[in-house]
Amino acid sequence: MLGAVDDSADWVAVSQIADRYRVTRQAVSKRVAKFREGGKLQTRGEGRNLRVHLPTYVALVAETHDPAQDLRNRAVKREDQEAPLAASAEPEKRLDPVKFDEAAAREKNAKAALAEMQLAQKRGELVPAREIERAAIEAGTSIAQAVNAIKSSSGKLYAAAKGGEEALHIELLAAVNAALGTIGDAMAKLAARGASETD
Repeated sequence: MLGAVDDSADWVAVSQIADRYRVTRQAVSKRVAKFREGGKLQTRGEGRNLRVHLPTYVALVAETHDPAQDLRNRAVKREDQEAPLAASAEPEKRLDPVKFDEAAAREKNAKAALAEMQLAQKRGELVPAREIERAAIEAGTSIAQAVNAIKSSSGKLYAAAKGGEEALHIELLAAVNAALGTIGDAMAKLAARGASETD
């Protein structure tokens, strides 16, 4: 499944997708069902409350785009989704080649963007959110341990305080440097592991 940032503006109804791309709701619903069955598309709710993650849907459509099917879908758009055309209406209004070309160009650009993202992921320039979360937890744990180590040296600091401000300063500096060293070592290990995973 393609990763997605959880932005509420990205979650739209099937009818909104149909209106945006000038296709039938039935065509969109079929694609949504197919992508869901394949475990590739995230959705929320059911029935009329069903919401689809639009960026993921657009990327998946770009991968499986069939321009001829778009033309067929537009030609059979249900009457309840648009005002009936007058008998004298020109057929070109339904199959506007300019709008079709614009849609094809948008989908071509989406394909190119998706290919660029996939290449960046292979190069190790994109990292899954789960890995970042895991690294953040490890880094936070290391920092917390280093700070706790300073607290555990309170006895040394108390003893040094009896020797005056300079002795206290030396002992405190040593405790802080030790904590920074621990944090630096933890960060270096994370960086080394990240480099080995992308090789």
